[in-house]
Amino acid sequence: MKFRTPLAALISLLLTSSSFAQTVGVVVPLSGGVPAPIVPAAPVLGGGLSMPLPSLLALTPTRAFPALVPAPVAEVAPFRVAETLHATLSAAAAEGRDQVPVLAAAFDGLKAAVLPEAVAAPAAPTPEAFALEAQRRFTALRLSEAERVSRPEGAIPSDEDMQGRLDRLPSTNPEREKFVIDLFKLGGAKDADVVLQDAGRGRHNIMVVKKGRTDRVIVVGGHHDKVRAGEGKIDNGTGATMVANLYQALHDLDTDATIVFIAFAREEEGLLGSQAYVRSLSKEQRGKIDAMINLDTLAVNGTFSWKNNSTRAVLDRLAQVARASGHALKEDYLNGGDADSSTFRDAGIPAVTVYGASQDVIFDIIHSERDNMSAFDLAHYKNAYLLVLEAIKSLDRAPLGPVGRRDI
Repeated sequence: MKFRTPLAALISLLLTSSSFAQTVGVVVPLSGGVPAPIVPAAPVLGGGLSMPLPSLLALTPTRAFPALVPAPVAEVAPFRVAETLHATLSAAAAEGRDQVPVLAAAFDGLKAAVLPEAVAAPAAPTPEAFALEAQRRFTALRLSEAERVSRPEGAIPSDEDMQGRLDRLPSTNPEREKFVIDLFKLGGAKDADVVLQDAGRGRHNIMVVKKGRTDRVIVVGGHHDKVRAGEGKIDNGTGATMVANLYQALHDLDTDATIVFIAFAREEEGLLGSQAYVRSLSKEQRGKIDAMINLDTLAVNGTFSWKNNSTRAVLDRLAQVARASGHALKEDYLNGGDADSSTFRDAGIPAVTVYGASQDVIFDIIHSERDNMSAFDLAHYKNAYLLVLEAIKSLDRAPLGPVGRRDI
């Protein structure tokens, strides 16, 4: 199916999540001009139908569900479903009523009205589960549209934005890719600014470049993929959303350096996304990267720089920025893991990983069912965000230069 307006995107999501229709395959071909030190031409995302998809907020149905709904009902059913569910949810919210049972009842009625008795509806989750999922998607759509209208370009995201974006981050890797693309767009990126780089197995690095006055490069990255267990909010929803949030604050700023913002794929499979990116660069292009800041597993019980997985010169610059700005930072050892900073250091590029869970708690949270919003602390997230924002500005004003490569 092809979609072009917000109404049908919502319908597709709701009906798909309730097993009311078959899963719809969507692809996202995004490409555009980028400076030479960045990436080769961007591939098409995913498989199946190929069409421009600027956002999940810009979709429309061209056809209903003929396998389930006989014509002429098939041609109008999606619109009726959307209008009814939207009106139901809006009315319940306005009256202060619990939206879950209201929406569940509305869905049951719509399902009975749209499907003829002769057509058996496929197995569906409970009304309560459907209602919760529908409510989440309606809320995400409404908040995203509100952000598009009200957010001044280049503004630092509000506390509510930071918390809400992480809270709405999906728990499947394909959906997370699409969500991060939309976060970059909320931060001011246009379709042509978003570049997808093949990381293998249908996964993609997501890149946006803020051009500077020179081709000296600062890379800011964090992986967007998760393991099967848990929701992946901490590892590494915190890092992926922070990369996009940092872009929002910096994309209108006049900078000397070109800043590359990357959400890496397949980190959990062995740093494969960051390796794909570094391999795509020539020796000359790698030499133009002054520093790389990696954001991974943040906002639990502090802000730390990874002493045994970072370049000394970048660690020192972060410490200097922390002292000058008053933002908390502790340089600490962390054993038993790895991060995308290793890929850059192995390639001779100065890099640092900033993380947010101390050695005594980190392995109790990541890669487990405890990796969810209950482990998240907004104050630590905001501290890390503001610290890294100042560090990027510092590196832009005063490059590391040759000193950065003395002790990779």
